[in-house]
Order: sequence, then C-alpha cells, then structure tokens
Amino acid sequence: MNPGDILLFKAEKKFSLSWLIPKGTDSLYSHVAICVSPELDIAIEAMTRGGVRARAISKIPPVYDIYRIKKGYNYDLGRTIAFLVKQLNNPYDFKGVFYLGYLKLRAKIQKHFKIKANMWQKDNDYFCSELCYEAFAFGGLDIVPDVPEADITSPGDIAKPFNRAH
Repeated sequence: MNPGDILLFKAEKKFSLSWLIPKGTDSLYSHVAICVSPELDIAIEAMTRGGVRARAISKIPPVYDIYRIKKGYNYDLGRTIAFLVKQLNNPYDFKGVFYLGYLKLRAKIQKHFKIKANMWQKDNDYFCSELCYEAFAFGGLDIVPDVPEADITSPGDIAKPFNRAH
C-alpha cells in the first residue's frame, strides 16, 4: 500500500446502512478511506461514529479494494494528506449523506433529473466519499470528473474513473 491509495469498501452485512449505499448507487462499494502512511499504519476516513478519524490499517477487515492514482497525474499528494489531517475530528455529515441517497434514488426514477446543490452542506462536516473527493481536489486532482459537486459523490462514483483510466 502507498500513501494516497484509496480503499473502497464492500458492504459487510445485508440489510444495513452499508448495504443500502451500494444498492442505491449501483456499485460494489459502501465506504471509502485514504491511506496516509502505510509505514505508520494510518488511513483517514469519515465514519458515522466519530466523524473524521485516523484508523490503523492493520485493524481494518480486508473487505476493500485498493485504488491507486497512476503516475503521470499532476497533483500534490502532500497537500491531499495535509487536508485530510486538518479535517481530523470534524463531524460526520449525516444530512449530506441522506441528501446523496435522495439524489441517487431520484436520478434512478427520473432519468433527466437536474441535480441541485446540497442546501445543508457545511464546510466542516464530511461523509466518506465527500472527504475523499475534497482531499484530492485540494491537492489539485479531480478524481470524479463526471460528478459536479463533492457533496453528491458516492464511493461508487470514485471507483468509476479508475475503471476507465487511472
């Protein structure tokens, strides 16, 4: 594992919140974290319990795939990691994640649905995929070029560009 690797988690239990996220977003993934230092065994993520936190990679159950930015993309990994560290202890964005679910469900039902900005969005609370998007954007890389706003980025959205080019 390398600094900046994206850990995309598969849902562990059926009929749980982590199971609903991939079902609602047509993906395999329910959660995302970012490796900050494999040497120090640290990943940073936004969790419903605890908000933005550091976690020992060795304590994470191996139900994730590792996505890596290929060499040649011009971005500042140091700025990405600095952003993540600065967000530690910020709260989880419950309203934002429910709004994301609403948008994804509505887009499934109504194909030409125009996505609106999240009126509840604050600058200091995050759900997991929003934190990941914002961290890489702070470093100068848009990891979800097909998604217009961070507050509507799902773990599955993060996986899509990697399946094409990264």
